[in-house]
Amino acid sequence: MLQVRAAQQSDRALLNHLLHSNAKMHTHLDWHSPQSWLGKRPFHIVTNGDAATGALAAPPDPPDTSWIRFAAISNGFTLDQVFDPIWLPTLSALRELKVNRIACMLLDEWFVPQLKKWGFDQINDVIVLSRPLRAVIRAAALQTASPSIKGLRIRPAKNSYINAIFKVDAAFVAPWHYSKDTLMQAMSQVEFSSVAELNNEIVGYQISSGGKQGGHLARLAVNPKFQGQGVGRMLMMNIAEHFDRLGAPYISVNTQHDNIASLKLYRAFGFLQTGDHYPVWQLDIGG
Repeated sequence: MLQVRAAQQSDRALLNHLLHSNAKMHTHLDWHSPQSWLGKRPFHIVTNGDAATGALAAPPDPPDTSWIRFAAISNGFTLDQVFDPIWLPTLSALRELKVNRIACMLLDEWFVPQLKKWGFDQINDVIVLSRPLRAVIRAAALQTASPSIKGLRIRPAKNSYINAIFKVDAAFVAPWHYSKDTLMQAMSQVEFSSVAELNNEIVGYQISSGGKQGGHLARLAVNPKFQGQGVGRMLMMNIAEHFDRLGAPYISVNTQHDNIASLKLYRAFGFLQTGDHYPVWQLDIGG
């Protein structure tokens, strides 16, 4: 008989077994592992005897926004069997926590029927762009004569800048904004991060992952007051120079298909869509 309960830290071995089984699985593209959400609400696990047959984790981060961080179902069970009994306690916990929305960015289609059943709507599409690094370098060289803010300089990011970086990150609207904890987690994991500083104020930042096999711009934000004035371009040139020193063959980046400002910047450096994309679904649940 299937049973649903809140996942606890003591369920790590059970979750690890599910992760390494032949289960259908969704994992959110962020800086956290599924195990890191154990003990946080809402995270429910479905058991059949001593075995885990499914799980759903959607802890909010930041407090007003939840993403489906992890979802899994073992072979031999239906979506209805596993996820229907999970959904009501998940929704109840999110409303108790005063979460406004829950979103899900899908890498494949198996979870779509369940999202539709729960009332989610597709709100966006995250597209993937890429460019050979030497072509990015050439594009950067052509832009060195372009005007930018006088006195703007690029510096390596430090953990002590976290409050200023968090303030800049407010350029991202829900559900795309980060909490300070997630920003710290990201900065601890990436290959390279830097900030744009003007008159002792941080007005932009970027974090990039990868290495000599290839670079990936994970996040770039500019204070809205300084957008369109060359801050993003300077950060992009800094990224290109860094990965060029590593000998990386290309740089990739993801962004929403309707993020006009970001697409304008990336296309100025010659980035092209790869054809890969990840649909984003959302359900507004109120506070």
